[in-house]
Amino acid sequence: MSEELELVASENQRLLKEVRQLRARVKALESSRWWRLHPRFALRRLWPFRGATRDEPPRTEPKPPQVTDLTERFQAEVMARGTFSHDWFTGNIASWELVLQLLEGRPSNILELGSFEGLSASFLLWRLPEARVTCVDTFAGSPEHLALHVDRSQLEDTFDRNVALVDAARVRKIAGKSADCLLKLRHSGERFDFIYVDASHLALDVIVDAALAWPLLVPGGVLVFDDYGWRSPLGEDPLLLPGPAVDAFLGLVGRHCEVVAKGAQAIVRKTTPRSAAETLADPAHETGSSQR
Repeated sequence: MSEELELVASENQRLLKEVRQLRARVKALESSRWWRLHPRFALRRLWPFRGATRDEPPRTEPKPPQVTDLTERFQAEVMARGTFSHDWFTGNIASWELVLQLLEGRPSNILELGSFEGLSASFLLWRLPEARVTCVDTFAGSPEHLALHVDRSQLEDTFDRNVALVDAARVRKIAGKSADCLLKLRHSGERFDFIYVDASHLALDVIVDAALAWPLLVPGGVLVFDDYGWRSPLGEDPLLLPGPAVDAFLGLVGRHCEVVAKGAQAIVRKTTPRSAAETLADPAHETGSSQR
């Protein structure tokens, strides 16, 4: 009987050792670059966000350890040295990371509409050392900032100081209204790999920004709408909210994109080449003379 007990104990020890080895291998695999970038696993991690509506918040999962580490490093290396009165951004790093990984290790062109104090721009510069970021803002604040008693007196100076903590040489700052600036960028033939729409939160402004930004996005590029599920301090009128505008826009371009995430932000990827309608609307497109 004692021999049988010794045999069982020995077998248990062997199995426990194998379990520890397997756990170590799984942990190493999940922290590897291959695991983070493999499309099948990336889509699986994104799945809780797919199909969510503004009335039904998406299911959430704990942040992967590498995202938590990334956020903490950014906070220590940049945010702690900068002047950031509000952190309205770092909670989005987990969802951004799944698409920013596609831009790693290569030059990329990024457009940000609405920069405030430069927190998200600083992250993009820090996260993607080969990226160039065009930042568009009036630097005069917004009605929501006024309602929330946000100090808007030194926004542009604060932005300049904060992005300089990373690399101001890779920033092109354009002061002005987003619609006016988007038209100029379009006429100059600009194209972007990643566009972040976070300017005016008024619905009509959001849909104008989206419509003007869409032709500037390259096929395969990513468009991010901030504050998709946001509730305005100004009231519940749909014209005061970004969400209804984003839904209306996605209803128009739904056949030409895939929804990556819908939650606090809406993230979509352009999946098809430029449509005939976009080509005809492009100022660079020359039409022949019509004959009747």
